[in-house]
Parts: sequence; structure tokens; C-alpha cells
Amino acid sequence: MTKENSDLEKLDQSLTGLISENTRAIMLLEQNDYDESYTLFKKLARETPSVQSLNNLAWFMLREEENRDEARTLLEQTLVFNPKSSFPYMLLGEIALHNKKYNEAKHYLLQALSFSETEEVTYNLAMAHFQLGEYKQAAKVFSRCDGDSGITQLHEVVSWLYAGHVDKAKALLANWNDEADDYTGAMEIADVYVELGCYNEARVQFEKEWNSYYTSPYCVSRYAYTLWQLEDYDACRAVVQQAIQQKKEERIDEQQRELDEHWTAQDRDECVIELIEQQQTIETLWHRLENGVVPPFEYDMYPNGGCQLFGCMQHGHPEYEEVT
Repeated sequence: MTKENSDLEKLDQSLTGLISENTRAIMLLEQNDYDESYTLFKKLARETPSVQSLNNLAWFMLREEENRDEARTLLEQTLVFNPKSSFPYMLLGEIALHNKKYNEAKHYLLQALSFSETEEVTYNLAMAHFQLGEYKQAAKVFSRCDGDSGITQLHEVVSWLYAGHVDKAKALLANWNDEADDYTGAMEIADVYVELGCYNEARVQFEKEWNSYYTSPYCVSRYAYTLWQLEDYDACRAVVQQAIQQKKEERIDEQQRELDEHWTAQDRDECVIELIEQQQTIETLWHRLENGVVPPFEYDMYPNGGCQLFGCMQHGHPEYEEVT
């Protein structure tokens, strides 16, 4: 046993009886002692099932084990106790978003919101509205989230765009702050400008990061389409040819990469096949543009997580007070 492990064991023993078992489970988790923490969370949920014990085990299953089904089952058990906290509802809403059950997500997140408005629940509720096609409501809820010129604000822009309020979307982008800590990136902004039909603005943003950005077929197609709409065919062809050459060079690099236990021959071969497919897609791009094909807009949102552990001192969460 190392001195560090010995000290941790002594600390754990000295705290026994002075702190709750729930607090001890969280401390074990913070010490990266996942197995011990998991065992204790399970023990508490099994021996004294409650809003707190079931919620905290569910949180562990979701965050550490990535087992959404088990987490959802545990959280549904908390509903029997009629939780007076946003935490179980927040987690159920997040899981529903992952499972693309957006009405269910909206239902749980509105319940969570009735207890407290946190960044996570506000963001996830906005995402539920968006996925249900309630774009105006999504934009309004996204606007309540913190941040300056970040991905959340870009979600608001796209929500206004889909809601048909193009002027509001353009006004938000016109005031984008590329010096902000949350700044989402020029390529993402360029892509939204393309969808707004603002091709000159899109080109300016594409040019900011083009030579340092990964040239996926999607990004190449959107940039090339922008230049095509501006009738700068020479620049369009140059972008396409540059991307093709880059894929060739990437393939050579991967074929020459040294193999080891983390990068096997199978890994290499799969990567090379993917790069060949990407190159072939880009090679057909010019012909598709000539035939009037518009590269479709692809825009993704992902649920927000966070800490919903009762008794987490790091985030200032008190233990759950059972209602009698």
C-alpha cells in the first residue's frame, strides 16, 4: 500500500461516524475511488431507499457508468416520494433528451423549473422546445442562459432563424464578440450565416479559421457553396482542390504512422478507408454545385449535464430534507 493510499484510508476511518454515509460516498468519488463510492451509493439506495439515495445512485449511474436505463429506473422510483427538489426531474429530463423523447423531457424539465432555475435546466428546456419545433419559445429560453457569444447564444440565433425571425437572428450575429471567453468559433458562425443567406458575412468568417480548421466534407461543401453563390468560381475551385490535397496528405500520414497497442493495423486501415471516402465526396462537390445541389444545413444540440448530487459540498448542494 502506498503512503498516499494509507493516508486516505486513515482519513476515511477517522471520518466514520462524523459525517453521513452519503457525504462519505461523495468524498470517495472526489478521491477517484469509484468502486468504493459506487458500492456505498448502492448500499444506501438498497437499505434506505429515499429521494436522496436513489437520486445520487442514479446520478452515479448516468455520469460514471453511462447507464441511462438504470439511472432512469432509479429516478422513477424517487417519484413515489414526490420529490421537493429539482434534481430528480432535471436528470429525468436530461435522459429523455438523450433518448429523443422531447415531450417527456419538456414535462420533467418544467417540473424542475418550478423548484429552481439553474443553467442546466434552462438550457435543456430550451433544447426540448427546439426539438419539438417550438422555435420562438426555444429562442426566448436560450436567451435566459448565461454566456457571451458562445454556443448557447448561437442556439438562440438558430432558434430565431427557424422561427422566421431572421432580423433578430442577424442582429444577434452582427453584435457577436470574438473576444468573449465563450466565443464559439468563426466556422460555426459562418455556417449559420450561410443559412441566413448572408454569403459575404459567411465568407469573412470562413476565411478567419479555414487554414487551421479540420476540413470535413461538410465544412468544405458549405464554404464552397458560399463562394459559388458569390460567383467567385476560381476561389471555390481552389478551396475544393485544397481540401482534396489535404485528404491525400492525411491518408499518407496515417499510412506511415507507427503502430502500437493504441493504434493497431485495423485502426489504421479503418481511418484510411474513411479518409478515402471523404476525399471521394469532396471530389464530387464541384459537379454537385454545378447541378444546383445545396449542401444541407446540419446543426446539433447536446443536453447539458452538471452536478445533481444531494450533499455535494463542492457545488454547495445540501442533503435532501425528507418531508414528513
